[in-house]
Amino acid sequence: MFRSPKEASGQLKLVGIFSYFDDLLSAIRAAKEKKLRIRTVYSPTPHHEIREALGFAGLSSVRVYTLAGGILGALSGVGLTLYTCAQWMFVVSGKPPLPAVPTVIVAFEFTILLAVLFTVAGLLINARLPRYKLPGEYDPRFSEDHFGVVVLCAESDRRNVEQILMESGAEEIHEVRD
Repeated sequence: MFRSPKEASGQLKLVGIFSYFDDLLSAIRAAKEKKLRIRTVYSPTPHHEIREALGFAGLSSVRVYTLAGGILGALSGVGLTLYTCAQWMFVVSGKPPLPAVPTVIVAFEFTILLAVLFTVAGLLINARLPRYKLPGEYDPRFSEDHFGVVVLCAESDRRNVEQILMESGAEEIHEVRD
């Protein structure tokens, strides 16, 4: 499912249901040409062509969470090791009071730990999980063998949007009210 971030109030939501992937792509492209707002696209399986047709960037934003977790983990590991050595004033018998090897090992482990935890959190946030209630436009066929596109439009553009979806091969089109 691909969703646009915001929607204006007072707009109609028209849902077009398609049996064929090529028909869905032609509907997305036709809507983009007419400068229509596509709110959501439903697909039973992931397709990179949908992202390309919608004009989304190729990289996921989850990687930013991973980077932030890794940096925070490295800093936390170094900080914990140095604080522990300084706080407890270990007798080191001629070794440096702030040892490098244990600091690197702990920093590495913290980097991996927090990077993984932040990646999982970023995945859940970007996927908008958990979702306790399905959107009103969702049709169970979207999880089986059909494709769907939700287009936002004004009441005056309704006929044009319906015509674009029908010409693209939509099996059915209906309006959804929240």
